[in-house]
Amino acid sequence: MIFGRGGWRLLGNGTDRVAASGSLIVLLSLAILPFLVIRETRISPPAGLSALESTGIPGILIIAGLAVVSLYSSTLKSLRRRTITSASLSRILVIFILWKAGSAASGLHVPEMPFARFSPGSGAWLSLFGSYMIMSSCRNAAREEPFFRIFCLAFYGALAMLFISGSLDGLSFMVEYFNRSSRFRQEMLRHITLAFSAVTIGLILGFPLGLAAFRKKRLRSVILYSANTLQTIPSLALFGLLIAPLAWAARVFPPLAALGIGGIGWAPALIALVLYSLLPVIRNTVSAFSVIEPSVIDSGLGMGMSRKQLFMKVELPIAIPVIMAGIRISGVQAVGNTAVAALIGAGGFGQFIFQGLGEAAPDLILLGALPTVLLALAVDGILKRAASALEPGGQR
Repeated sequence: MIFGRGGWRLLGNGTDRVAASGSLIVLLSLAILPFLVIRETRISPPAGLSALESTGIPGILIIAGLAVVSLYSSTLKSLRRRTITSASLSRILVIFILWKAGSAASGLHVPEMPFARFSPGSGAWLSLFGSYMIMSSCRNAAREEPFFRIFCLAFYGALAMLFISGSLDGLSFMVEYFNRSSRFRQEMLRHITLAFSAVTIGLILGFPLGLAAFRKKRLRSVILYSANTLQTIPSLALFGLLIAPLAWAARVFPPLAALGIGGIGWAPALIALVLYSLLPVIRNTVSAFSVIEPSVIDSGLGMGMSRKQLFMKVELPIAIPVIMAGIRISGVQAVGNTAVAALIGAGGFGQFIFQGLGEAAPDLILLGALPTVLLALAVDGILKRAASALEPGGQR
């Protein structure tokens, strides 16, 4: 087996296994899985089209050629050459696979199916996943290269152009988007607002709680135990537990109902999301201040710093990167849980996911699922870069 211990020796001892695995996934996906899926209507059973039927011989040769070159580059001894090659090829693969899926969907015409829907098949999705594996394998090393930022901007620009130019308009989830574009923008704003508000409030509450847990050892076990307990409650159960008390509060106190607070809607969703965001912030705050060497504190005190100056100029700058890692976890978690909050009327991308599940419409599910995944990846990437920039001596 190529993934066995002996198989890796065929590629060389210095092989980047993540990049090689991603390249092999692309090749195997093209060979054995459908690249496009066609449905007579949006809820009809699917029929698969191979990569050869969808993209033609030139298309499949280009994708396979890029994957083979990427596989070869994963065996290069020079880290710099391997990094540059993998970073470039992985992004070209993503753009080309998306473009070919969109152009194939737009170019295919089935006379007996006037309302046919074309979706990316499992082969296309796994090829994109393999390309992302190649991209991830060299991310840290690529950041050291001067070309990386320019190349990333070009990559994101190319992705934007695929959508703006209409190259993906033939794909079924884009058809669903055009049918619901105004509602999509509305739910996107709700999703972002709810997730951002939850993380912000969670930080405002979690940071002082984490600081108190660090300063007062008697409080530490109580605070961490409470936050851990809240984290173990399933999201749907927590949403359900909040419905009755909030409905009662809105009935007893009419001003709360006037503000939109009730058993369903944004209020129980926001409270639950805030509670879920507490543990990563509290835990990382405790960890961040715990790793500061006592000698650093003693040096500050020896220089005549007050406790406030010591905290603001010494302790907090050292602790911020670790705290940012907790905020990053809370942010990604909030984006995902906000989708579930649609079940209690909070809105967001989850509206499309659950509506699609109810109607057995995969395209509508994708309209909610894909933006949720992309938003989570964007939040993760932005906060990761922010944490890196805030490290002492980090990039600014």
